[in-house]
Amino acid sequence: MKKNPTPIQVATEIKEISGIDIYKNTREADYVELRSLVCWILRDKLQMRWTYISELFEKNGKHMNHSTAMHLVKMYPKYRNKNIKLGRLEKRFYFTDNVPFDEIDKIEYLEKKYIKLESEFLELNKKIENPLVNLVLDVPTHRTQEMRGKIKAIKNTWVKNIREGGLN
Repeated sequence: MKKNPTPIQVATEIKEISGIDIYKNTREADYVELRSLVCWILRDKLQMRWTYISELFEKNGKHMNHSTAMHLVKMYPKYRNKNIKLGRLEKRFYFTDNVPFDEIDKIEYLEKKYIKLESEFLELNKKIENPLVNLVLDVPTHRTQEMRGKIKAIKNTWVKNIREGGLN
């Protein structure tokens, strides 16, 4: 039993277990019924948008649009009633939370983005060799405004001294 599988994992496992390439462009009943199962799981359990479902099939070589995905989901209960193997396959997947695929996708995207930005930040830090910049980078976030005020005060003192003909 697969717990909280991704859309690709659902399609791949059904394809592997059945021995039928659900992406093959054919209207044979076995293929249609298995595609219907995949679409039903993606829509009902992962709450995927119709266009995302059809894009998954398109990316894997199966011509499909959102209305085809809708029709397959609508027909799934009828296919399941006449083909008990579909119900058994359906039970192989277990979903514990109600996080829609869109949210899972956003979370994954943000996690990857965070990791990339953190990596870029660390690389940038390695390149900075100015001790003053490193000192400022070490200031705790909650003390940033205080540090900014002190730096402005020092800078204003310098500007004033320069205008008065004092220190440079």
